[in-house]
Amino acid sequence: MTRYLFVGPSLPDAADLLTMDDITVLPPVEAGDLLRLAPRQGDVVGIIDGYFHHTRAVRHKEILTLLDAGVQVLGAAGMGALRAAELDTFGMRGVGRIYRDYRQGRLTADDEVALSHGPTEERYRPISEPLVNIRATLHLCLQEGVLDESTAGQLVADLSRRPYRMRSYPELIRLAREAGMPEASVQALQHLSATRAVNLQRDDALLLVQTLRTLEDGQANGSAPYAANQPGFTVAPTVYLHRWQLGARGVDTGDGWTAEMSILRMCQLFARDYPRFYRDLVFGHLAQECANTCQAQQAETTLDTVLAHARHRSVVPDIRSAGPEDLSFLDLWLTTAERTSRSLADQLGTFVVRSFQLTPGVPADTLALDALRRRQVIPTVAKLVAAARSVNEHAQQIQSGFDIHTLSADRILSHLSELWGVEPGTLELHALNRGIGSLDVLTAAARPYHLLAKYNPDLVDLRVTPTTRT
Repeated sequence: MTRYLFVGPSLPDAADLLTMDDITVLPPVEAGDLLRLAPRQGDVVGIIDGYFHHTRAVRHKEILTLLDAGVQVLGAAGMGALRAAELDTFGMRGVGRIYRDYRQGRLTADDEVALSHGPTEERYRPISEPLVNIRATLHLCLQEGVLDESTAGQLVADLSRRPYRMRSYPELIRLAREAGMPEASVQALQHLSATRAVNLQRDDALLLVQTLRTLEDGQANGSAPYAANQPGFTVAPTVYLHRWQLGARGVDTGDGWTAEMSILRMCQLFARDYPRFYRDLVFGHLAQECANTCQAQQAETTLDTVLAHARHRSVVPDIRSAGPEDLSFLDLWLTTAERTSRSLADQLGTFVVRSFQLTPGVPADTLALDALRRRQVIPTVAKLVAAARSVNEHAQQIQSGFDIHTLSADRILSHLSELWGVEPGTLELHALNRGIGSLDVLTAAARPYHLLAKYNPDLVDLRVTPTTRT
């Protein structure tokens, strides 16, 4: 069992505290981190802190995916407490008072646990104070008679109306004076806040650390660990989850980590033989699917098998009995030249390739990446991705305000049209031959590589399958 802990300002000294423990300490979690982590069944992930404002917060679906895979996920203190209160029904385990307060409705606002802080190098130096900590400190003040319940409630209400970045103990003291508290009480509040302020987030973070230390395989505080054990629990494979999972995959070629989707995009855009590669991929998948599900006799050619399977699924009509009105849908999927110069079987085969998706809304990117991973071209393409990044960074240095997102979409599409040797008006159809679903997706995919390809055409002249020389 491997243990992971995402933590930051709630416990900035976590790495020092855990030097003797077999726990991997990671920065605050953000969207995509859990999928990139790829823990295995029986592993444990603890979430204390997470980013949310300047980057996307960890998604509920990511946590559910881990739970469904048999990974224990625990949460406390900050983002972990929020997500645990939202997902404990599905198997996530909450630890500590903050989690319980969210779970039982005593806390409701997400920003109760939010704070501004410095970077990792500064050990997450706090710039503001979480309201949940100030609440706990004011409760201590009530217990010791420093202020009354009405004043404490008013101070909390005033702070809650301020952005989380403006919440602090100095601000609390200023508000206390504005509220007309006697100066002696203000001084007492200031002294207690400076010497004995309650850090509830740290307390709960330490509880989660202790839980991680004492976990046994397959058990979280004696309770059933896996979401798979929850009756009726499944994670729907939505298009969004599919994209997040693909975005989290990468390869290490020795020169650093490169996202697999970047490698795929480079191949889709610039490999001359990619349309053939993609066609073979789609045909192979559909032929195997037909063999597994239809129990039909295989035809002489793969194309015939694919078209037979498409008929089984009522995707295409039977050529032998189809009339012109039955085939008019092809006008939307093929160019005029393709409709007039190709056999009907080939036209239908092209339609099958261009319309292919694994499930509604989910393209064949996973199939393509699995196939590309077995190709020798991966290291070369990874270096080109890095080269494109360097070109863009250089452009930013020499041209103030440069951003790849400001590159002209028309110029990008015109360049691809020229590169592929196709008419501009047919570019979207030819993008489908490469598994790219629309002109918008094509433009977005090409932006990071446009400068490299435009001024170094020989460099991006790729082949997915190496040519054989004799």
